[in-house]
Amino acid sequence: GYGLHPALLDAALHVTALNGMAAGLVPFSWTGVSVDASGASQIRVRITRVGDDAVAVAVADGTGAPVASVDSLVLRPVPGQQLAAARRGDLLRVEWVAVPSGGGVCRSAVVLNAELPDLAAITEVPDVVLAPVAGSGPAVASVHAATAQVLDLVRSWLAQERFAGSRLVFLTRGAVSGADLAAAAVQGLVRSAQAEHPGRFGLVDADDDGPVPQQVLASDEPELLVRGGQVLAPRLARVRPPADRPDGPDGPDWAADGMVLITGGTGGLGARLARHLVTRHGIRELLLVSRRGPAAAGAAELVTELAELGAVAAVEACDVADGEAVAGLLARHRDRLTGIVHAAGVIDDAVVTALTPQRLAAVLAPKVDGAWQLHQAAGPGVRAFVLFSSAAGTFGGPGQGGYAAANAFLDGLARYRRAAGLPAVSLAWGPWAQAGMTEGGMTEGGMTEGGMTEGLSAADMARIARAGLVPLSAGEGLELFDLSLASGEPVLVPTRVDRAALAVGD
Repeated sequence: GYGLHPALLDAALHVTALNGMAAGLVPFSWTGVSVDASGASQIRVRITRVGDDAVAVAVADGTGAPVASVDSLVLRPVPGQQLAAARRGDLLRVEWVAVPSGGGVCRSAVVLNAELPDLAAITEVPDVVLAPVAGSGPAVASVHAATAQVLDLVRSWLAQERFAGSRLVFLTRGAVSGADLAAAAVQGLVRSAQAEHPGRFGLVDADDDGPVPQQVLASDEPELLVRGGQVLAPRLARVRPPADRPDGPDGPDWAADGMVLITGGTGGLGARLARHLVTRHGIRELLLVSRRGPAAAGAAELVTELAELGAVAAVEACDVADGEAVAGLLARHRDRLTGIVHAAGVIDDAVVTALTPQRLAAVLAPKVDGAWQLHQAAGPGVRAFVLFSSAAGTFGGPGQGGYAAANAFLDGLARYRRAAGLPAVSLAWGPWAQAGMTEGGMTEGGMTEGGMTEGLSAADMARIARAGLVPLSAGEGLELFDLSLASGEPVLVPTRVDRAALAVGD
């Protein structure tokens, strides 16, 4: 479809580096561009300087026949701030924008309720089945119950051929704001179901008990928000670093004289973060928590390394899903504790048709149960409450229904705490590279998503690449960590994106 493929042209222009020109120059303006032929399987390029900041370009095929030429290409240096921004990846957030009415048509819709309790009660198949979802009771139990019920409904919907031409739309109230944490988790689960079965499911979050507008029922948008009668859809947008601190802010007041607790603290990402808090933020006391505690591989070496950096680190074993254990842990350190980073979690990927309530509960426990227990046990002295979420909760991901639900809960919890006047930020990480990954590629098992997902297969890597997410180096991730906390936003998506695969606005 191209006369001259952009990637081929870009590769050809790299020759300018051999012409004695300064590093960091990029194409700025073009004069006299012509394409003479297409379809060359290999090319030869001649770059000739025609000025201090300009070159002429001649492209020929393997036989010497002309393919393309440029009379003059002026190059300009990239500003240092732009280069720094490119190196640190992308800081994204979800913004809600108005969507026009019209488009699709919904001829019939039914609502699951007391009179119509399940799919079996539907005799005539409508265009849309609306399924209200609302949490009730204690938070953790409500999340587990609601996600299990929605999983059952999703699997039943997909199993019945008669609904193949219809959409199942889940209606929540308070999921996006964090007012209903069970509904927030449900949204993550459904986003993954949408990724696996495009067009079969929808999400609508409304602000009152009024009827759902016809525009919503007829829309083919996968997710909508109804506020004050206005219909909005989510879009990704970049967050700019604070203008007064462009070179990397220090983030929140970590209280260097206090203690920071890191769950998952003995793992690879937890260890990186511990070092960063010591060397970048001056933290001198750390409490590293994991299920195995001091018995975890590398725990003793990490403590020694942190001591050499000037910090005292204690390692304790604790199941963060155990409320009594977490309450006891925080009670023992309450006088010193000023910051909490919840980075613990597990992965058990399965498509929704194979996902069972037991597997779902196992993935929810460390993130949902653990975060809630930390929230309840955190005292007023905690100034930083950071949740390590995943982009899976924001985008959904094939085979990641349970993981997406758990992380969407974390995002909701951050908003819930902010609304209550408590500190919180949820970072929906894209994939992190591990030591086994090189700049130009990755080894199998060389990536983590939000610090987990070790042992990824080639298919997993391809899935993540198709989603438009590029692995962050450790340095990029830690810089985004600082920038995220300095932004003041309750929920952010720190990652690197392939803009050809993922639409991101300014």
